[in-house]
Amino acid sequence: MAWARGDVVLIPFPYSDLSATKTRPTIVISTPAYQVARRELLLVYLTSQVSQIHSTFDYLLADRQAAGLLKPTLMRSRVAVVQEALVQYHVGTLSSRDLIEVDRRLRWVMGLLEESAGLEAPR
Repeated sequence: MAWARGDVVLIPFPYSDLSATKTRPTIVISTPAYQVARRELLLVYLTSQVSQIHSTFDYLLADRQAAGLLKPTLMRSRVAVVQEALVQYHVGTLSSRDLIEVDRRLRWVMGLLEESAGLEAPR
């Protein structure tokens, strides 16, 4: 199945040291064409630990309920690549407003923005 950019799905997301995984919601950031060619998804991590927000790299979802999320939720700029078969559940879909902001943060993190475009510079 091809997932749409902005779909929120549950997967076993790997810890950054690859020691374990934790089932959590994530946002699909890969295109359907990428998914067909590679049979994998590019995803970013979601967390309800909103007090730990980094104002430049993270984004507090404005329309979390529309995306099927129960608590205030933060997109953290942590990217993972996983096989499609690891998707456990489709939670919902980001609003266009939230997907635009997620894209802005990811472009800033990856150095794809010429300037911060209103984002605070890293400290």
